[in-house]
Amino acid sequence: MTRLDSTLDEIAKVRSSASIPDLLRRIGDRYGMRTVAYLGTGTLDRQSPQREPYVAVTYSSEWVERYRAREYLKIDPTIQIGLRRLLPIDWDDFIGKQRSLSEFFGEASEHGLGRKGISFPVHGYSGDRALFSATADLSEREWWWVRRTAFRHFPIIAAHLHEAVLRTEGVCRAQPHLSPREIECLQWTSEGKTVWECGMILGLSPHTVRCYLESARHKLGASSNTHAVSIAFKSGLLFDLP
Repeated sequence: MTRLDSTLDEIAKVRSSASIPDLLRRIGDRYGMRTVAYLGTGTLDRQSPQREPYVAVTYSSEWVERYRAREYLKIDPTIQIGLRRLLPIDWDDFIGKQRSLSEFFGEASEHGLGRKGISFPVHGYSGDRALFSATADLSEREWWWVRRTAFRHFPIIAAHLHEAVLRTEGVCRAQPHLSPREIECLQWTSEGKTVWECGMILGLSPHTVRCYLESARHKLGASSNTHAVSIAFKSGLLFDLP
């Protein structure tokens, strides 16, 4: 079983939000990360107007307390920008841009966060959003390899983790409605067919197939075609072909 498969299997077994911090630690160990964090907002904090966003981290308690006391949420670019954008964020993009940010990241490093960091946004189809972040203390060469794997695995892990948090917090989702063409494109994608092959089978152009897949991903809140297929299978929208 691969690292990704093992991680997704663990996430699928989550039944209590109390187990998520330990799960984050295991994910960090599995991928060579120093810290891992999850922030969820939108659907979760709409349950109660006074409720704060859902947070689970492997940070030290000292850093968590300092972060809150100094209201770093107001200047933390990984959150301020991360929850608004679709693409992953490399923390190196913020280093050296402003003195206050350099001091912020330096202070974070002093309190146990790694010098290198990345964040992956999740946008749900009910207005919910999340941010999955990880840091590491590695050389540039080591970080290049770890980051390469993270950019393939972490968007999928982030999306599955977000679904697990919603489940444990009792947030019910209405099953999204997919059009017959969207289901067909996902069905053949699940069988390992390329966009071109799907088009040939269904009598559609590759561009049209991509549009159907993109629409299906959006409706399912999926980060990739693979993730969309996984969600569709679990929702009973797809079936195994003989």
